[in-house]
Amino acid sequence: MLAIGLMSGTSLDGVDAALVDIQEEVKLIKFHTLPYDQDFKNRLFRNLNVKTAKLSEISTLNFELGHWFVKAIDNLLQGTPYTYQDIAFVASHGQTIWHDPKGQIPSTLQIGEASIIAYHTNIQVVSNFRVMDIAAGGEGAPLVPFSEYYLYRNTPINLVLQNIGGISNLTYIPVGATMEEVKSFDCGVGNIMIDYFTHKYYNKPYDEDGKIALSGHVIETIFNHLKQDAFITRIPPKSTGREQYSQEFMETLSETYQFANYRPQDIIATITELTAYSIAYQYLHFIKQIDCAVICGGGSHNHYILKRLREITQFTIITGEEFGLNSDAKEAVAFAILGYMTLSGKPSNVPSATGAKMPVVLGQITPSPKQKE
Repeated sequence: MLAIGLMSGTSLDGVDAALVDIQEEVKLIKFHTLPYDQDFKNRLFRNLNVKTAKLSEISTLNFELGHWFVKAIDNLLQGTPYTYQDIAFVASHGQTIWHDPKGQIPSTLQIGEASIIAYHTNIQVVSNFRVMDIAAGGEGAPLVPFSEYYLYRNTPINLVLQNIGGISNLTYIPVGATMEEVKSFDCGVGNIMIDYFTHKYYNKPYDEDGKIALSGHVIETIFNHLKQDAFITRIPPKSTGREQYSQEFMETLSETYQFANYRPQDIIATITELTAYSIAYQYLHFIKQIDCAVICGGGSHNHYILKRLREITQFTIITGEEFGLNSDAKEAVAFAILGYMTLSGKPSNVPSATGAKMPVVLGQITPSPKQKE
Protein backbone atom coordinates (compact mmCIF):
# COMPACT_ATOMS: atom_id res chain seq x y z
CA MET A 1 0.00 0.00 0.00
CA LEU A 2 1.45 3.36 -1.04
CA ALA A 3 0.81 6.35 1.21
CA ILE A 4 2.04 9.91 1.60
CA GLY A 5 2.75 11.52 4.97
CA LEU A 6 2.80 15.31 5.26
CA MET A 7 4.29 17.35 8.10
CA SER A 8 4.59 21.10 8.71
CA GLY A 9 6.38 21.65 12.00
CA THR A 10 7.03 24.40 14.50
CA SER A 11 10.14 25.54 12.63
CA LEU A 12 7.91 26.71 9.75
CA ASP A 13 10.57 25.64 7.24
CA GLY A 14 8.16 24.11 4.77
CA VAL A 15 6.25 20.91 4.01
CA ASP A 16 7.96 17.57 4.61
CA ALA A 17 6.48 14.90 2.34
CA ALA A 18 7.27 11.18 2.53
CA LEU A 19 6.21 8.53 0.02
CA VAL A 20 5.91 5.29 1.96
CA ASP A 21 5.15 1.68 1.15
CA ILE A 22 3.30 0.13 4.09
CA GLN A 23 3.14 -3.65 4.07
CA GLU A 24 4.32 -5.86 6.93
CA GLU A 25 7.26 -3.48 7.05
CA VAL A 26 7.40 0.25 6.34
CA LYS A 27 9.66 1.38 3.51
CA LEU A 28 10.50 5.01 2.72
CA ILE A 29 10.53 5.34 -1.07
CA LYS A 30 11.17 9.06 -1.40
CA PHE A 31 11.35 12.16 0.79
CA HIS A 32 10.99 15.78 -0.26
CA THR A 33 10.81 19.14 1.51
CA LEU A 34 8.98 22.04 -0.12
CA PRO A 35 10.28 25.26 1.48
CA TYR A 36 7.80 28.05 2.20
CA ASP A 37 8.46 31.41 0.61
CA GLN A 38 9.23 34.20 3.05
CA ASP A 39 5.88 35.95 2.66
CA PHE A 40 3.89 32.82 3.50
CA LYS A 41 6.23 31.99 6.36
CA ASN A 42 5.81 35.52 7.77
CA ARG A 43 2.03 35.26 7.63
CA LEU A 44 2.09 31.89 9.35
CA PHE A 45 4.44 33.25 11.99
CA ARG A 46 2.35 36.27 12.94
CA ASN A 47 -0.77 34.13 13.26
CA LEU A 48 0.91 32.02 15.92
CA ASN A 49 0.97 35.09 18.17
CA VAL A 50 -2.13 36.12 20.13
CA LYS A 51 -1.43 39.82 19.62
CA THR A 52 -0.92 39.68 15.85
CA ALA A 53 -3.22 36.83 14.77
CA LYS A 54 -6.25 37.67 12.61
CA LEU A 55 -9.29 35.46 12.09
CA SER A 56 -9.48 36.34 8.40
CA GLU A 57 -5.84 35.41 7.82
CA ILE A 58 -6.13 32.12 9.71
CA SER A 59 -9.12 31.18 7.57
CA THR A 60 -7.21 32.05 4.39
CA LEU A 61 -4.05 30.28 5.56
CA ASN A 62 -6.05 27.13 6.27
CA PHE A 63 -6.97 26.82 2.59
CA GLU A 64 -3.72 28.26 1.24
CA LEU A 65 -1.72 25.69 3.18
CA GLY A 66 -3.84 22.98 1.61
CA HIS A 67 -2.57 24.15 -1.79
CA TRP A 68 1.02 24.05 -0.50
CA PHE A 69 0.41 20.44 0.52
CA VAL A 70 -0.86 19.59 -2.97
CA LYS A 71 2.26 21.16 -4.46
CA ALA A 72 4.44 19.13 -2.07
CA ILE A 73 2.68 15.94 -3.21
CA ASP A 74 3.24 16.86 -6.86
CA ASN A 75 6.93 17.51 -6.25
CA LEU A 76 7.24 14.26 -4.30
CA LEU A 77 5.72 12.15 -7.08
CA GLN A 78 7.73 13.88 -9.80
CA GLY A 79 10.41 11.54 -11.14
CA THR A 80 8.69 8.44 -9.73
CA PRO A 81 6.53 5.99 -11.71
CA TYR A 82 3.57 6.81 -9.45
CA THR A 83 0.52 9.02 -9.97
CA TYR A 84 -2.33 10.11 -7.71
CA GLN A 85 -4.20 6.91 -8.62
CA ASP A 86 -1.46 4.78 -7.08
CA ILE A 87 -1.70 6.42 -3.64
CA ALA A 88 -4.06 4.78 -1.15
CA PHE A 89 -4.20 7.78 1.20
CA VAL A 90 -2.54 10.98 2.33
CA ALA A 91 -1.94 11.53 6.05
CA SER A 92 -1.50 15.19 6.96
CA HIS A 93 -0.43 16.55 10.32
CA GLY A 94 -1.19 20.09 9.18
CA GLN A 95 0.31 23.16 10.84
CA THR A 96 -0.36 23.75 14.52
CA ILE A 97 -1.72 27.25 15.08
CA TRP A 98 -2.63 26.85 18.75
CA HIS A 99 -2.11 24.06 21.25
CA ASP A 100 -3.58 24.39 24.76
CA PRO A 101 -4.22 20.94 26.26
CA LYS A 102 -4.14 22.39 29.79
CA GLY A 103 -6.61 25.20 29.11
CA GLN A 104 -9.96 25.67 30.85
CA ILE A 105 -11.36 23.82 27.85
CA PRO A 106 -8.45 21.73 26.48
CA SER A 107 -7.98 22.44 22.79
CA THR A 108 -5.69 22.33 19.79
CA LEU A 109 -5.94 23.70 16.26
CA GLN A 110 -4.14 22.51 13.12
CA ILE A 111 -4.72 24.13 9.72
CA GLY A 112 -4.13 22.87 6.18
CA GLU A 113 -7.55 22.09 4.78
CA ALA A 114 -7.84 18.39 3.97
CA SER A 115 -10.64 19.03 1.45
CA ILE A 116 -8.23 21.00 -0.75
CA ILE A 117 -5.83 18.04 -0.82
CA ALA A 118 -8.60 15.52 -1.47
CA TYR A 119 -10.29 17.58 -4.20
CA HIS A 120 -7.13 18.30 -6.20
CA THR A 121 -5.69 14.78 -5.94
CA ASN A 122 -8.82 12.65 -5.51
CA ILE A 123 -6.96 10.80 -2.76
CA GLN A 124 -8.63 10.20 0.60
CA VAL A 125 -6.99 12.22 3.37
CA VAL A 126 -6.54 11.49 7.05
CA SER A 127 -5.92 14.63 9.13
CA ASN A 128 -6.54 16.28 12.52
CA PHE A 129 -4.77 13.56 14.46
CA ARG A 130 -4.44 15.41 17.77
CA VAL A 131 -8.06 16.18 18.62
CA MET A 132 -9.31 12.71 19.62
CA ASP A 133 -6.48 12.24 22.08
CA ILE A 134 -7.38 15.57 23.71
CA ALA A 135 -11.04 14.52 23.79
CA ALA A 136 -9.84 11.42 25.67
CA GLY A 137 -8.10 13.58 28.28
CA GLY A 138 -4.63 13.57 26.74
CA GLU A 139 -2.35 16.36 25.58
CA GLY A 140 -2.73 15.50 21.90
CA ALA A 141 1.05 15.22 21.78
CA PRO A 142 3.42 13.67 21.22
CA LEU A 143 1.93 11.38 18.58
CA VAL A 144 5.11 10.13 16.93
CA PRO A 145 5.91 7.53 19.64
CA PHE A 146 3.36 5.05 18.28
CA SER A 147 5.18 4.91 14.95
CA GLU A 148 8.54 4.67 16.68
CA TYR A 149 7.36 1.75 18.80
CA TYR A 150 5.83 0.20 15.67
CA LEU A 151 9.18 0.42 13.86
CA TYR A 152 11.79 -0.10 16.59
CA ARG A 153 10.18 -2.15 19.38
CA ASN A 154 12.49 -5.09 18.67
CA THR A 155 15.73 -3.09 18.92
CA PRO A 156 17.95 -4.95 21.46
CA ILE A 157 19.08 -1.81 23.34
CA ASN A 158 17.47 0.81 25.58
CA LEU A 159 16.76 3.38 22.90
CA VAL A 160 15.89 7.07 22.83
CA LEU A 161 14.64 8.55 19.57
CA GLN A 162 15.19 12.29 19.91
CA ASN A 163 13.62 14.74 17.50
CA ILE A 164 14.88 18.32 17.44
CA GLY A 165 12.55 20.45 15.38
CA GLY A 166 11.19 23.79 16.51
CA ILE A 167 10.39 21.98 19.76
CA SER A 168 12.45 19.01 20.89
CA ASN A 169 10.76 15.76 21.92
CA LEU A 170 11.83 12.24 22.74
CA THR A 171 10.58 8.68 22.72
CA TYR A 172 12.14 6.13 25.05
CA ILE A 173 11.78 2.44 24.17
CA PRO A 174 13.46 0.12 26.70
CA VAL A 175 14.44 -3.39 25.69
CA GLY A 176 11.39 -5.64 25.41
CA ALA A 177 9.01 -2.80 26.20
CA THR A 178 5.27 -3.06 25.92
CA MET A 179 3.38 -0.07 24.54
CA GLU A 180 2.52 0.94 28.12
CA GLU A 181 6.23 1.12 29.01
CA VAL A 182 7.09 3.59 26.24
CA LYS A 183 7.84 7.11 27.45
CA SER A 184 7.49 10.11 25.18
CA PHE A 185 7.22 13.83 25.83
CA ASP A 186 8.42 17.27 24.76
CA CYS A 187 11.74 18.38 26.22
CA GLY A 188 11.33 22.11 25.58
CA VAL A 189 12.65 24.54 23.03
CA GLY A 190 14.46 23.02 20.05
CA ASN A 191 15.36 25.20 17.07
CA ILE A 192 12.75 27.96 17.48
CA MET A 193 14.96 30.41 19.35
CA ILE A 194 18.12 29.48 17.47
CA ASP A 195 16.40 30.11 14.14
CA TYR A 196 14.75 33.34 15.31
CA PHE A 197 17.93 35.03 16.52
CA THR A 198 20.04 33.65 13.66
CA HIS A 199 17.61 35.33 11.26
CA LYS A 200 17.57 38.50 13.34
CA TYR A 201 21.35 38.89 13.60
CA TYR A 202 22.61 37.18 10.45
CA ASN A 203 19.60 37.22 8.10
CA LYS A 204 19.93 33.45 7.73
CA PRO A 205 17.07 30.98 8.27
CA TYR A 206 19.11 28.79 10.64
CA ASP A 207 22.59 28.23 12.03
CA GLU A 208 24.00 25.85 9.42
CA ASP A 209 25.78 22.93 11.13
CA GLY A 210 25.88 24.98 14.35
CA LYS A 211 28.86 26.94 13.03
CA ILE A 212 27.79 30.23 14.60
CA ALA A 213 27.20 28.63 18.01
CA LEU A 214 30.56 26.88 17.81
CA SER A 215 32.26 30.25 17.19
CA GLY A 216 30.73 31.82 20.30
CA HIS A 217 30.79 31.46 24.06
CA VAL A 218 27.94 30.87 26.49
CA ILE A 219 26.88 33.97 28.42
CA GLU A 220 26.45 32.49 31.88
CA THR A 221 24.13 35.17 33.30
CA ILE A 222 21.66 34.71 30.44
CA PHE A 223 21.99 30.93 30.38
CA ASN A 224 21.40 30.67 34.14
CA HIS A 225 18.12 32.52 33.63
CA LEU A 226 17.07 30.45 30.61
CA LYS A 227 17.60 27.12 32.33
CA GLN A 228 15.07 28.10 35.01
CA ASP A 229 12.37 27.51 32.39
CA ALA A 230 9.67 25.66 34.35
CA PHE A 231 8.79 23.45 31.39
CA ILE A 232 12.22 21.79 31.47
CA THR A 233 11.72 20.46 34.99
CA ARG A 234 7.99 19.66 34.65
CA ILE A 235 7.25 15.97 35.18
CA PRO A 236 5.95 14.20 32.02
CA PRO A 237 3.57 13.78 30.28
CA LYS A 238 4.04 17.27 28.86
CA SER A 239 3.88 19.10 25.56
CA THR A 240 4.55 22.66 24.44
CA GLY A 241 4.88 24.80 21.33
CA ARG A 242 5.10 28.33 19.99
CA GLU A 243 2.40 29.36 22.43
CA GLN A 244 5.11 29.37 25.08
CA TYR A 245 8.16 30.24 22.95
CA SER A 246 6.56 33.04 20.97
CA GLN A 247 8.10 36.05 19.23
CA GLU A 248 6.91 38.18 22.13
CA PHE A 249 8.66 35.85 24.58
CA MET A 250 11.92 36.05 22.65
CA GLU A 251 11.84 39.83 22.19
CA THR A 252 11.04 40.35 25.89
CA LEU A 253 13.99 38.12 26.73
CA SER A 254 16.19 40.14 24.37
CA GLU A 255 15.18 43.44 25.95
CA THR A 256 15.39 42.23 29.54
CA TYR A 257 18.91 40.88 29.14
CA GLN A 258 20.05 43.53 26.66
CA PHE A 259 21.14 41.14 23.94
CA ALA A 260 22.31 44.14 21.91
CA ASN A 261 25.24 44.52 24.30
CA TYR A 262 26.66 41.09 23.46
CA ARG A 263 28.28 39.54 20.40
CA PRO A 264 25.66 37.84 18.22
CA GLN A 265 27.62 34.57 18.12
CA ASP A 266 27.59 34.47 21.93
CA ILE A 267 23.81 34.92 21.97
CA ILE A 268 23.44 32.04 19.50
CA ALA A 269 25.83 29.87 21.54
CA THR A 270 23.87 30.59 24.74
CA ILE A 271 20.50 29.78 23.19
CA THR A 272 21.85 26.63 21.56
CA GLU A 273 23.26 25.57 24.92
CA LEU A 274 19.71 25.82 26.31
CA THR A 275 18.46 23.35 23.71
CA ALA A 276 21.20 20.84 24.59
CA TYR A 277 20.69 21.39 28.33
CA SER A 278 16.92 20.92 28.20
CA ILE A 279 17.30 17.62 26.31
CA ALA A 280 20.03 16.30 28.58
CA TYR A 281 17.98 17.24 31.66
CA GLN A 282 15.20 14.88 30.53
CA TYR A 283 17.68 12.03 30.03
CA LEU A 284 19.21 12.47 33.47
CA HIS A 285 16.03 13.05 35.48
CA PHE A 286 13.16 11.18 33.84
CA ILE A 287 14.67 8.09 32.18
CA LYS A 288 16.33 5.31 34.15
CA GLN A 289 18.66 3.72 31.62
CA ILE A 290 19.74 4.67 28.10
CA ASP A 291 22.18 2.83 25.84
CA CYS A 292 21.84 5.04 22.77
CA ALA A 293 20.09 8.27 21.77
CA VAL A 294 19.36 8.75 18.06
CA ILE A 295 19.11 12.43 17.12
CA CYS A 296 16.74 13.34 14.28
CA GLY A 297 15.15 16.47 12.81
CA GLY A 298 16.82 19.73 11.88
CA GLY A 299 18.80 19.78 15.12
CA SER A 300 20.59 16.60 14.13
CA HIS A 301 22.67 18.74 11.73
CA ASN A 302 23.74 21.14 14.50
CA HIS A 303 27.22 20.05 15.57
CA TYR A 304 27.15 22.23 18.69
CA ILE A 305 24.09 20.37 20.02
CA LEU A 306 25.59 16.96 19.19
CA LYS A 307 28.91 17.94 20.79
CA ARG A 308 27.28 19.10 24.02
CA LEU A 309 24.98 16.08 24.32
CA ARG A 310 28.00 13.80 23.97
CA GLU A 311 29.85 15.78 26.65
CA ILE A 312 26.96 15.83 29.12
CA THR A 313 25.75 12.23 28.81
CA GLN A 314 27.46 8.90 29.43
CA PHE A 315 25.95 6.92 26.55
CA THR A 316 26.11 6.79 22.76
CA ILE A 317 24.77 9.79 20.80
CA ILE A 318 24.32 9.22 17.05
CA THR A 319 22.35 10.80 14.22
CA GLY A 320 19.42 9.18 12.47
CA GLU A 321 21.57 8.53 9.40
CA GLU A 322 24.11 6.67 11.54
CA PHE A 323 21.22 4.59 12.89
CA GLY A 324 19.97 3.86 9.37
CA LEU A 325 17.01 6.19 9.09
CA ASN A 326 16.34 9.51 7.38
CA SER A 327 16.45 12.09 10.18
CA ASP A 328 14.42 14.67 8.30
CA ALA A 329 11.72 12.27 7.07
CA LYS A 330 10.93 10.67 10.42
CA GLU A 331 7.85 12.70 11.34
CA ALA A 332 6.30 12.62 7.87
CA VAL A 333 6.72 8.83 7.86
CA ALA A 334 5.19 8.70 11.33
CA PHE A 335 1.97 10.34 10.16
CA ALA A 336 1.73 7.93 7.24
CA ILE A 337 1.78 5.11 9.80
CA LEU A 338 -0.82 6.89 11.95
CA GLY A 339 -3.03 7.33 8.88
CA TYR A 340 -2.73 3.63 8.13
CA MET A 341 -3.88 2.82 11.66
CA THR A 342 -6.82 5.21 11.35
CA LEU A 343 -8.03 3.59 8.16
CA SER A 344 -7.58 0.18 9.81
CA GLY A 345 -9.79 1.32 12.70
CA LYS A 346 -7.02 0.81 15.26
CA PRO A 347 -5.88 3.11 18.10
CA SER A 348 -2.55 4.87 17.61
CA ASN A 349 -2.11 7.17 20.57
CA VAL A 350 0.19 6.17 23.43
CA PRO A 351 -1.67 7.05 26.66
CA SER A 352 1.50 6.73 28.74
CA ALA A 353 2.94 9.55 26.60
CA THR A 354 -0.07 11.82 26.11
CA GLY A 355 -1.91 11.23 29.37
CA ALA A 356 -5.09 10.09 27.59
CA LYS A 357 -7.54 7.95 29.56
CA MET A 358 -7.51 5.20 26.95
CA PRO A 359 -6.20 4.19 23.52
CA VAL A 360 -8.28 5.80 20.77
CA VAL A 361 -8.43 5.85 16.98
CA LEU A 362 -6.92 9.14 15.83
CA GLY A 363 -7.63 11.29 12.80
CA GLN A 364 -10.52 12.42 10.65
CA ILE A 365 -11.11 10.99 7.19
CA THR A 366 -11.89 13.13 4.15
CA PRO A 367 -12.94 10.72 1.39
CA SER A 368 -11.99 10.92 -2.26
CA PRO A 369 -14.57 13.39 -3.62
CA LYS A 370 -14.81 12.16 -7.21
CA GLN A 371 -15.99 8.85 -8.58
CA LYS A 372 -13.10 6.55 -9.42
CA GLU A 373 -12.83 5.51 -13.05
